[in-house]
Amino acid sequence: MAKRQLNRRQQWRIQKIQDERLARANKKLKKINDNDKLLDETLHHGVVISHFGATLDIEDGSSHSIVRCALRQNIDAIVCGDKIVWQQLTNIPDDEQIQGVVTALDARTTVLARPDFSGQMKPVAANVDQLLIVTSPVPELNEGLIDRYLVAAELSHIQPVLVLNKIDTLSDEQREVLEKRIKIYQDINYQILYTSAKSKHGMDSLLEQLAGKVSVFVGQSGVGKSSLINALLPDAKIKEGDVSLATNKGIHTTSVSRLYHINKPAANLAVEDQHITQTSLIDSPGVREFGLWDISKGDVIHGFVELHKYTHNCRFRDCKHLNEPDCGLLKAVDENKISKQRLDSYHRIINSID
Repeated sequence: MAKRQLNRRQQWRIQKIQDERLARANKKLKKINDNDKLLDETLHHGVVISHFGATLDIEDGSSHSIVRCALRQNIDAIVCGDKIVWQQLTNIPDDEQIQGVVTALDARTTVLARPDFSGQMKPVAANVDQLLIVTSPVPELNEGLIDRYLVAAELSHIQPVLVLNKIDTLSDEQREVLEKRIKIYQDINYQILYTSAKSKHGMDSLLEQLAGKVSVFVGQSGVGKSSLINALLPDAKIKEGDVSLATNKGIHTTSVSRLYHINKPAANLAVEDQHITQTSLIDSPGVREFGLWDISKGDVIHGFVELHKYTHNCRFRDCKHLNEPDCGLLKAVDENKISKQRLDSYHRIINSID
């Protein structure tokens, strides 16, 4: 059964209740934030494992234990993967879950963001090495969404990897058709992994790709991101969703981003080197749409790596690559050097930006 759509007043009331709950939590934490005497002077380093509104779970950098912390009110938009400084509370009551306060945010190497419901850009994950773009036969492969993820990854300087999941559900003929569709990305040197969380097909290759990196899984709801993580980390027991029969779209199951560690080392690492690598991955809420509203139209071409190099062959500096004479991209399409499908996708993204 399709989910019932909420009207504007219902959406406002739900948001109002959430805001009131958050305000009560912030009021409870204000005493901690405003009174440094409650904090131990020792500075601890850690990484954000998960975020729950007014509180966060932090993995301490020394003990690797998980600590529930409050957040200093002058620190904004902390997300999974952020490296932080925290201080422990003194005289913690036995019934108090909060054990410390995050007092500083370290500089980020990378940050992945997406627009929220109001159109404002919201960070999703930080200090990420690679973006695992998970797709599947059902919900149907969406090249336009893949291209948006690729643009976001390229502009964020995060390595993208395409993962075609649920491969076990395809017949030989169906797989051949799908491989032809995905080959457009293989031809421009993007890595493609074929996996099945159910049959374990391709899981060794996926684990090898993850080794020693911080990765974030993104993609439409229902493509099997949580299923893949459960296959890699059975103890995580992440709730898995299905695809709605009414809409043929995924049903959202992951509501809070969380960072997980995979302790199993890569098989090709020497024993003496295994202790220096840490394999981590982030499970993020599925998104059916991925906007690029925070970038200019001029930046989009930099996210299409194979198109960008031909812009130098255009006669006009402000070439729109539509029907201008001596356009380097149109000439490259005619000569089969670049894909017309990707050029059309570029134009669709450009037209979607106000």
